[in-house]
Amino acid sequence: MRIVSSLLSLILFAGMATAQQQGGKDLATEIVPSGYGLDTFLIESPDAASSAASRLNGDRVEPGQTTPAPTEGYVLSNQVVVQTDDLELLVDMSREVDENALIKAHALDGFYIVEVQSVVAAIEMTWALEPLFGKGLVHLDVERPISHRLPNDPRFSNQWHLRNTQRAEADANVEDAWAAGYTGNGVVVGVIDGGVQTGHEDLAANYNSTASLSGRQSSHGTAVAGVIAAVEGNNKGGVGAAYDAQWSKLYYGSSSYTATNFLHRNDINDIKNNSWGPYDDGTIWTISNVEKNALADSVANGRGGLGEIFTWAAGNGGAPDRVDYDPYASSRYTIAVGAIGDRDVRSSYNEKGSSMLVVSHSNGNSRGIDTTDLNGYTTSFGGTSSSAPLGAGVVALMLDANPSLTWRDVQHVLVHSARKCDPNQSNWSQNGSGHDINYNYGFGAADAGAATALAATWNNVSAEQVYNSGTINYGQQIPDNDENGLQFNINVPDNFTIEHVELILNVDHNTIGDLRIRVTSPAGTKSAFTVPRGDTKNDLNDYIFTSVRSWDEESGGDWTFFIADERGSATGTLIDYKLKIYGNDGSHLGDTFRVVANNLIAGQTATIDVASANPSELCWRGYSLTGLGSYPVPPLGITMDIDSPVQLGNARTTSVAGDASWTPRIPANATGAQVWFQAVQLGNKSSVLPATIQ
Repeated sequence: MRIVSSLLSLILFAGMATAQQQGGKDLATEIVPSGYGLDTFLIESPDAASSAASRLNGDRVEPGQTTPAPTEGYVLSNQVVVQTDDLELLVDMSREVDENALIKAHALDGFYIVEVQSVVAAIEMTWALEPLFGKGLVHLDVERPISHRLPNDPRFSNQWHLRNTQRAEADANVEDAWAAGYTGNGVVVGVIDGGVQTGHEDLAANYNSTASLSGRQSSHGTAVAGVIAAVEGNNKGGVGAAYDAQWSKLYYGSSSYTATNFLHRNDINDIKNNSWGPYDDGTIWTISNVEKNALADSVANGRGGLGEIFTWAAGNGGAPDRVDYDPYASSRYTIAVGAIGDRDVRSSYNEKGSSMLVVSHSNGNSRGIDTTDLNGYTTSFGGTSSSAPLGAGVVALMLDANPSLTWRDVQHVLVHSARKCDPNQSNWSQNGSGHDINYNYGFGAADAGAATALAATWNNVSAEQVYNSGTINYGQQIPDNDENGLQFNINVPDNFTIEHVELILNVDHNTIGDLRIRVTSPAGTKSAFTVPRGDTKNDLNDYIFTSVRSWDEESGGDWTFFIADERGSATGTLIDYKLKIYGNDGSHLGDTFRVVANNLIAGQTATIDVASANPSELCWRGYSLTGLGSYPVPPLGITMDIDSPVQLGNARTTSVAGDASWTPRIPANATGAQVWFQAVQLGNKSSVLPATIQ
């Protein structure tokens, strides 16, 4: 063994530490070769395997100035990084200092990690090894605080929808996505609008002419393009949410021309934003067959079969209007994006709707949106015209994180990553799968940081499954001026995980504004499609109402369709109706041990299932009425994640597929109660399912 006689003196040198107190706690001060120089740290927990630390800045004093405050945010580890070709010497000397030292090869040839028990022991090891292997070749493994390099474009400070310094939660959280390296690179977003100024100083560099069509320009389209992909780092204007994405110029027009733009270069365009729609006047509008089929073709064949992604302005009609009256925004092929403002609450013009997927930030509270405009810039862009392209920018960041997402996966990721905005708003409830839902906000605010993090690890959903009830004929009058209306049960025998629900109606009526229409899922989730209003249009002809509110519920069971004529004078006939449910088999979840609850309605029998548990083993179901918590179950060797759990029924032996089912009766007085479910086995526990009794 090769021994260096000065070893002990080197270790003693490393021990030249002082102690300070902060908040009554002893802190160690150590001089450390950190890999970035020789730094002096104030260490919070020197005897731990890792510790937060602050760098003392006595070496950074300007002449005549006071010493800068310590720099927080460092993390010191129990590992030493060594660069050497002499592994034998490294092993010998490391073990001489600490006989329990663990020496591991790094992924980079010629580098090794020496791991000891604590931060202070690692510092001693660093000082012992550095004289042997050379200055700069030995250092403590240190994590430095990272500065997220935000854009320095001159108008970026005005773009509160990207970085809200007054209310941190009230923005699209693009900063977290950018910090993770997602900026929209490689993604092309088509702007279907009245035209865009292609030569604008803050847009031109990101313009993709090959994916575009020629034509006019407009102020509105120019503002939309800026929200999505204004150029970063050019010292002009602000930035787009996906500032490294490209954009293309496309148009709306006649039905056939609009359909052409839906289909145009879907081999290049990944996303198509639509900040337009029918008049927001509270009346039901229709879509032409050529447009409807062009949307279907685009999601089937666009992006090499992954599907074109359409973001759509949910509408600015406010309370009299609904997203459900707009067949473009309410299509299952599109993502309806509503609007919230800089206070994180509903913009005054934002519509309600069962087809609203998410909201994003626009004007409507205190401030407008700063973006590009014809020949310049504006600080007053707004409406869902602005929230939709912000949503498109978030989707572009998601595709940067995972280009393999299908059009359906994009919707899944948005649903699962949305943030519950305006949490005290009274319309929030939970659907049967535990998702927070709100007619004003869909599943909540699009969160770019959460969405990109989820997208990066998302497993694509299985092929789409469809239940079709077929046309159910009725052919009788709807009772006039009668709130009790008509109610029909539709038993769905197929059980899969829901994405979209469609109700297709044929109604002969001279004043369709008299009608209230809704469906209710087996889990008790209501989807309102129309409410009585001043719409004097005639008839519903194969009209498709779409809901996303039952997302991730199970399809099987009794669905309810309700229709009522709540105003007098005009009468009508329900000719026929059809229920279609779209979803997946849940295989993208892999072997995730999970709970599924259906028909959680007070006074009725619910179905509580478990999936992907350990097969052919006993399984217990528990519930809590007080929320999440920590509850040890020593006989099973697990700790439950709910507070004060109560066992639900007797234990069941799971099937060979790991499934089991319970059918408890929900108390009649339980309406509105929140409940948290979890299943457990020996050494195994499911995820927690939160739910609300309907």
